[in-house]
Amino acid sequence: MARAAVQLIMAPRVALSLLRSAIAFGLVGCTVGAPAAGTSAPDPTSEPSGPGTADGDEPATPPAATEPEGVKEKARWTFFVYANGDNGRSRELAADLEHMNEAMLQADVEVIVFADWNAALTDREGRPFPSGSEWISLAGHGAKPRVRSASESEQDLEDPAVLRSAVARAFGQHPADHRGVIVWSRGEGGDAQDGTRPGAAAMSTPAMIAAIRDGLADIGLTGERTLDVLGFDSYAPARIEIAYATRELAGVYVANPAGSNGTTWAYADALGFLANTSDATGATFAAFEAEAARKIGGPPHVAVHTEKLERLADATSSLVRAIAAHPEVMPRVVSAMMAAAEAPFGSGPPSYQRFVSELANDPSLDVVTATAQEVAIHLSEALVYAPGGAELGITLPLTEASPAWLAEYAETAREWLAATGWDALLASYASSEP
Repeated sequence: MARAAVQLIMAPRVALSLLRSAIAFGLVGCTVGAPAAGTSAPDPTSEPSGPGTADGDEPATPPAATEPEGVKEKARWTFFVYANGDNGRSRELAADLEHMNEAMLQADVEVIVFADWNAALTDREGRPFPSGSEWISLAGHGAKPRVRSASESEQDLEDPAVLRSAVARAFGQHPADHRGVIVWSRGEGGDAQDGTRPGAAAMSTPAMIAAIRDGLADIGLTGERTLDVLGFDSYAPARIEIAYATRELAGVYVANPAGSNGTTWAYADALGFLANTSDATGATFAAFEAEAARKIGGPPHVAVHTEKLERLADATSSLVRAIAAHPEVMPRVVSAMMAAAEAPFGSGPPSYQRFVSELANDPSLDVVTATAQEVAIHLSEALVYAPGGAELGITLPLTEASPAWLAEYAETAREWLAATGWDALLASYASSEP
């Protein structure tokens, strides 16, 4: 077995004890995404006060002149791309915007981008990227994008308040029957503020989800799954804990598979599919995009029906209880963890499918086997698209997990842990014989 896989499982017992303590005492609970005290939610239809883009500050695809923007007629689809390129990835972002703009869009499909650049970097033609942020409307067909507004002021796109305001503005000014959000953030950290703030922290996933939800609520979009699609174009792999946290926000969750070291979205093909498929849904979009990405050599994205995750969580809870009731199976559970850690690409989180499959296909485990088979059924039903090699990750014990890492995980996975008792399974491992 690969050394990395073994190290992944052999975690210090004290680390898992810290995790359980953090969860039990609520040390990681927080409220995110709300406006600062004494302020009100942003007006999503208001116009920015900043000046237009300065001469010479164009990204790789030069946009047309800045033009005013009001509330548009209701579209069939609005896709909002929240793009933080102010972390050393401005050229990648510019290239992806070009790919998006190659889509054969129709008038009833809006693609709106809020982009932040690193002005300390230059585009492929040697021109500096803009200072500050831009709102860009993509026309498709390779036509020149239009900068709806630009800001000389620098914003922090890893601030939940900025995300909340941007979501409200995007869908407030571009209403649609169907809505999608793609969070584009390929950097390792946060917003570098034009290269002046190295080592900035990225927004936590719970904060991100809360900010998107609150931004939609600010314009009256409340209730369950007000987004059809929530996708992540980042190096962070898909995890069941994150997918579960989005279950009341979006109908479909899309992210990289566990074990993938790269990210490539088939933007032109996928957005063109929306424009040319009148009955497109979040699920059909996600399946089409994932297959198109696979065909161009990218990772086969994992897409999840979030409405089916409650049953999966219930089945997982039953599995955790079954294992707890039969401690004699714990050595086999540990070996299943090790097998799950051998991700198909050699890195990333362990595969939830593989962990469950190891237990479901072992008849010697009796009731645990039967319960794992139920989990496998619900997991299969929840996956919109997951071809061979596309794995949905889950967190298993990690070597030398620091208290800070454990606190972050407990916050990120809070809802999944509460629904499934997954932390109890980790504790069972922690108390088992090494």
